[in-house]
Amino acid sequence: MSARRWAKFWWQDWQRDPALRMCSLAARGAWIEMLCLMADADPVGHLLVNGRSPSMRQLSAVLGCSEREATKLVAELEENGVFSRTDDGTIFSRRMVRDKAISDEAAANGKKGGNPNITGKAKHKVKGEDAGGLTPSLNGDTTPTLKHQETEAEADTERTLSLRSSERADADAVAVQPKPKRASRLPADWQPSPEMADFARSNGVDPERTASIFRDYWLGVPDPKGRKADWNATWRNWVRREDGMRSQAAPSKAQQRADNADAWKSGVMLEGY
Repeated sequence: MSARRWAKFWWQDWQRDPALRMCSLAARGAWIEMLCLMADADPVGHLLVNGRSPSMRQLSAVLGCSEREATKLVAELEENGVFSRTDDGTIFSRRMVRDKAISDEAAANGKKGGNPNITGKAKHKVKGEDAGGLTPSLNGDTTPTLKHQETEAEADTERTLSLRSSERADADAVAVQPKPKRASRLPADWQPSPEMADFARSNGVDPERTASIFRDYWLGVPDPKGRKADWNATWRNWVRREDGMRSQAAPSKAQQRADNADAWKSGVMLEGY
C-alpha cells in the first residue's frame, strides 16, 4: 500500500481538461486505472509495478481488456498528450509528478519551521502555464523543472500555513471568550459569605434575618424563575430593595405620638393628625 493514502483530485479539472476531452470514454477509463497504479508507484506518478514498466500484456490484465485494445487505448492517450514518457520510455503523469514535488517541498519546509516566505528565504511565486489543468501542457519539456517545483511548493506551503494560522486565531478567539454561567437553584443550606454579610450591614440590613427570608423565598420559587446565574448579585439586589423598603416604611405609632407631642409643644399641628 502506498504511503500516500490520498491525493488532491479536482473534479472540474478532469471534466474540463482538453487533452482528456479529446479521448474516448474507454481511453479516459484506462487513464484513471493507470493513475491508480502511478499513485502506488515509486517514484510516484510513474507507471511502474514493482519498480518496472508493465508490458502491454500485463497492462491489459489490469485494464480488463485485450492486449490489442490496451495498446490502442494507450496510443490514443499519448497521441492527445495526456501523459509523457521518461528517457527510458516509462509513462508518467505530469500532474501527479508535480503534485508529489509540491507535497515533498511542503513537508521539507514544515521540518524547517514553516513557511519560507516568513523567514525571507522564498521569492514571490509567479504561476506558470503548467500550473493549471489535470494534465499540464507539454511546453516542450515533459518533466517539471526544479524551479517550477519550488515555486509550486512555496505556494502550497503558504496556503496551508495561512489556513492553519487562521484556524489557530479562530480557536484562540473562542478560547478567550468567557463562558456564560449556567443558572442554578439556591442550595438548601445557603448562607451569605462574609463579604455578602458585610454588604448587608453596610446597607443597614440584618444579614442573619434577611438571609433566612431570602433562602426560604427562593427555595419555594419554581423553575425557571427559581434559577439564577449569579446568586451573589441576586443577594445584593435583595439587600438594596430591603434597605429601600425600610427607609420608605411609615413611622411607628410611638414615633408618630412623639412627633405630634413635639409639634404641640411648638404650636404646630402635624398635617393629617
